[in-house]
Amino acid sequence: MTLTEARNFLRSELLAVAAIVVPGQTPTVTHDVGPVSQEALSDDRGPESVCTITVETGDPTSPDPEAHIGFAAETLDGRGWKVEVAPVEGDHHHLTANRDGYDLTVDASTTDWRLTFTGQTPVTDDL
Repeated sequence: MTLTEARNFLRSELLAVAAIVVPGQTPTVTHDVGPVSQEALSDDRGPESVCTITVETGDPTSPDPEAHIGFAAETLDGRGWKVEVAPVEGDHHHLTANRDGYDLTVDASTTDWRLTFTGQTPVTDDL
């Protein structure tokens, strides 16, 4: 699999899960700059090796972060992701998931109606 194919899979998966978790809303890709180096923030810039994508969705008329995180966990689990829901910290709800080297997080807050899905492809050496 190429990095582009991995990126396309991740983007499709994030959009599909977001649409299932919050039906009736259109998920929006808010971050997708394409392949970047894992060392982009250090002096050791390497070749492009991962893609990170963020998708947001939500329903401002019925914000329920606890229910959304729970449904996201069930949906991801049903699609083959290994999911771990973190304990609630203050007003922050969070889960992590991984599958075949892909990493994903879902975040929600009781003070905001948005649900944020962020995923990263496996490192190119692992594809």
